[in-house]
Amino acid sequence: MSRETPTVFPKWTPGTLDIHHIDTGCGNATLIVGPDGTAIVIDCGTSKDIPLGQDGSRRPGELVARYALRNSPSTTLDYLIATHVHPDHVGDVHSDKTAMGSGFQLTGLSDVDHLMPATLVIDRAYPDYGLRPPLRAPFADNYLAWLDARRRQGRQIARIAVGSTSQVKLRSPQDYPTFSIRTLAANGSVWTGTGHESRSLFPDLSALPPEALPDENKCSMAFLVSYGLFCYYTGGDLTCDTYDGRYPWMDVETPVAEAAGKVDVAVANHHGYFDACGPDFVGLLDAATYIIPAWHVTHPGMAQLQRMLGAWPGVKRRNVFATRMLPENGLVNSRFTSEMRSRQGHVVVRVEPGGGSYRIFVLDSSSELDYVTAEFGPYMCS
Repeated sequence: MSRETPTVFPKWTPGTLDIHHIDTGCGNATLIVGPDGTAIVIDCGTSKDIPLGQDGSRRPGELVARYALRNSPSTTLDYLIATHVHPDHVGDVHSDKTAMGSGFQLTGLSDVDHLMPATLVIDRAYPDYGLRPPLRAPFADNYLAWLDARRRQGRQIARIAVGSTSQVKLRSPQDYPTFSIRTLAANGSVWTGTGHESRSLFPDLSALPPEALPDENKCSMAFLVSYGLFCYYTGGDLTCDTYDGRYPWMDVETPVAEAAGKVDVAVANHHGYFDACGPDFVGLLDAATYIIPAWHVTHPGMAQLQRMLGAWPGVKRRNVFATRMLPENGLVNSRFTSEMRSRQGHVVVRVEPGGGSYRIFVLDSSSELDYVTAEFGPYMCS
């Protein structure tokens, strides 16, 4: 239900799982606070050359770190994860030349690490990316320079382990045995559904012509978070576009959704862009709630929004939230926007102790006061 008089978002308490989808207006950023207080940030993008903040005075990475410090019981992070190396997920270079680290510019993830130091940074493949290295671009060079600096300082960096539930774990896993974070996919590999085993979705890359090589998005990490009966999916910028059937294996999204199975809450792949969130993605996950990390005029596509909503006659509607749907996109999607739960703000999934039910809170992202503008639920987990 909507609240006429906003209240401050209630603080995390032990036993509760909070998943914050942070609205920066220029990229993805997710904070997970586990039931024992374990703090995880997945992505922090800065896709525009702006030292931005709600008042124009702070960079997006600073905003995310400050948000995480307010909404986590810790002053440090246990894990800082980059789903893949694109500027709206790791941080772009910008015009603020005073924001420097040791050989790199503070932006996105490196900004977060500066203000809320992470024990472990997890990358998809650092330092050896094989045949699928990141793009040669200033944002990627800056990101790798940050990782190089961490390594020189003796700070931990790890390559993601697909299929594992032990690489990203709680500080006190024995206290919450029904909680787990499984890596479903990365670098074109997907969990088989057995143990910690994975299989490759890509053909022999060395035999492919340049135009058929998988792009960075298809190498994104995907995770399945489970707590009691509650299940949550997030998959970076995975896509299902096969170039109209020319390269069927480029549909990475569908086998990853199949590995995940039914979930309660899912994040839209690739911001709900035209090349993601296909029929199989929605059908296999069958989530009651979808969250779109939107920041661009193309987020989401019309078919993708209709599909996530279930906006067909006689179909029960699903909950759909966007972190920041731009006005131009709202015009394109005007057929469906009235059926969305919200179109701007931080979207917080709060799972009750034990993982039997969850609520959704929308927070005002125009300030750092964390006012609740709407609350939905409770929803029973399936």
